Amino acid sequence: MNKKAQEQKIAVNIPSAQGPQRSAEPLGPSLRFQKEANDKSGKEQVGLVLSDGTELTQESMGRFSETFKKSTGTDDFNYSVPLLAQVSRGMCDSTEEQRLTRMSSLLPTLRPQDETEAFLAGQFLTLQNSAMDCLRHAHFQEGFYHRERYINLATKLFNVANQTMQALLKYRAKGQQTVQVMHVYNEGQAIVAQNVLATGGGVGKKSLD
Repeated sequence: MNKKAQEQKIAVNIPSAQGPQRSAEPLGPSLRFQKEANDKSGKEQVGLVLSDGTELTQESMGRFSETFKKSTGTDDFNYSVPLLAQVSRGMCDSTEEQRLTRMSSLLPTLRPQDETEAFLAGQFLTLQNSAMDCLRHAHFQEGFYHRERYINLATKLFNVANQTMQALLKYRAKGQQTVQVMHVYNEGQAIVAQNVLATGGGVGKKSLD
């Protein structure tokens, strides 16, 4: 009887949760929305400046476009402004300009690369903000029953927020998948021979040697 072990190959699919690597470049100034008077109508309107005090002019348009890009994944004002208005509605701040400012400050920390990522990131931030607000209210409740209701609601919101973050990570991965090919012998030993990275653009091989 030949004692030489017979080799078998087993492919194991391991989904990638990271997706494309994000650069650690500085975030730069954020957007600031504030009430200001309209000289023509005499009414108040929401104005826009950068957090370093830069006002919106023809000369500073490029800086504002770059800041909008970091917040919403697009530098087109026709889409970035409505996107910010949409995702900021669920924030707990009392005024529109406060909600817009808070969302504009937080979105760049998640580094959205396109409009879809910005929507998912905004949804995550809104749910997270609401959950934290529930926990804050729980501390001011006198009875255990009312305190428990706030904590339970916060737990549900955190769970949905985590699901939203998973959806964002899955979208960022864009179908990227790691396949480990193992050479298994009948002695019960297993050796990982190579990683195969499957992406939407094809299949590549990487040796572990």
